[in-house]
Amino acid sequence: MAMWLAAGVTVGGALQLGLQFPFMAKSGIHLRRPAPFWHPAFKRIAGMWVPVLFGTAVYQINSVVLTLLASLLPQGSISYLYYADRLVQFPLGIFGIATATAVLPTLARQSAARQYEAVRQTFAHALKLVLFITLPAMAGLIVMREPIITLLFQRGAFDEHSMRLTASALLYYCMGLWAFAAIRIVLNVFYALQETRTPVRAAVLSIAVNLLLGLILMGPMQHDGLALALSLASIFNLGLLTAALRRRLGALGGRGICVSAGKSALCAAAMGVCVWAETLWLLPAAGKGIALLPGVAACALSGAFIFILLARAMKLAELQILVDSVRKKK
Repeated sequence: MAMWLAAGVTVGGALQLGLQFPFMAKSGIHLRRPAPFWHPAFKRIAGMWVPVLFGTAVYQINSVVLTLLASLLPQGSISYLYYADRLVQFPLGIFGIATATAVLPTLARQSAARQYEAVRQTFAHALKLVLFITLPAMAGLIVMREPIITLLFQRGAFDEHSMRLTASALLYYCMGLWAFAAIRIVLNVFYALQETRTPVRAAVLSIAVNLLLGLILMGPMQHDGLALALSLASIFNLGLLTAALRRRLGALGGRGICVSAGKSALCAAAMGVCVWAETLWLLPAAGKGIALLPGVAACALSGAFIFILLARAMKLAELQILVDSVRKKK
């Protein structure tokens, strides 16, 4: 069974790559055209590839470091961190990375034209949007972490004790979810500016901080300390990158970003309280497996509805941006 699952992942990745070729051809991009290795553009890309890869993969590198440290803890610690990380990756991959990927071409065009004021505005809008999306996702995961983990994983050897230990790790991972997503936005601004050295320096320092905090916290907090170390190291990384970007571009609209993020955080917190109250009513205390699905889905949908109402009442511009983007696709 495991072999077939692994093969399915490989086939899925190949299909994901292959399905893009027809759309590339429609856009006038043809891979059959020769591209000499001595072309200046190829040399420039090759020189940036390793630094970009290292700067982008800092989260994965930190996760590997934590896995090595978790191997020194009681049995099951690696699994608790892994399952919690899978749940964090869901909103991060759908919202954070997708937003960063979508904004990169715009940043690259503006940077190439030396429109640095436009770069600053695009960065501020993208960061406010990604925080608007990830903060309620973070609140929802925190208040619903136990029923979600029970629904997805609690069966066989994964008992209630394993669920609670995974839920505690997820709590500390969620504390850094907003930073995980925001880092991708800041990194893409640097890459649009063709600046790769600063992200590498920040990544090295972040890995060192992650290792140090992991060693300090794993004793008193066990695997929870490792999850917290990753969140704190990512917040530290975000701070370094943002400070460096401000030195490069000047004022980044920090006041507007903080106001928007504060409003989003208030809406997310209020939504979280409402969803928590709903879980006490809708989710059976002894329920597990598929029996939890209707209640979890109802809590998630009602939470999204509550957040939208609160965001509209707070007049958050990011809500209208999302609505307009959905209408354009239709």
